Amino acid sequence: MRSGIASLRTLILLLSMPFTILNLLSINDSHVVIAQQMPMTTNQSLIGAMSTAILGSSTNKTFYVFTSSHEDLNQTKLGIPPDSFSPSVIAVNKGDTVNVIFYNLETPPNGDRHSFTIGEPYNIDKDLGPGQHGVITFKATEDGTYQFFCKYHQPTMRGELIVLP
Repeated sequence: MRSGIASLRTLILLLSMPFTILNLLSINDSHVVIAQQMPMTTNQSLIGAMSTAILGSSTNKTFYVFTSSHEDLNQTKLGIPPDSFSPSVIAVNKGDTVNVIFYNLETPPNGDRHSFTIGEPYNIDKDLGPGQHGVITFKATEDGTYQFFCKYHQPTMRGELIVLP
């Protein structure tokens, strides 16, 4: 039985690795645009559900969040920036330790700054220059739905942190 659980753990790890490796190794590559358009949250949710069913609930959740841009959006005509987050929804359980690895995919030196900002009760404001990345770690102490946003690119660059009870 022990070897069966070890094999399932290995399978879950292998299923989750291609997304992480692609995201980490392709930062300055056009593949990131493709990876951002893939349904990462669906795959992560499926892997998360399998992990929970087999291994029990986890108290540590890690998310890779990238800046994204809608190329077909005319900022001058519409008066809003084409920027967004990918993924734009993060779901965790109350009590989880949440790690957000945030990547600003803008090209230095002329790319835009971006922030990952959440107000009360979490008070997070991670500000990154073009080409930078940072880690945001916090404990999900309050259940509810909270907006995260880029303070430079409103109203389009926003998402939701959902903390389940």
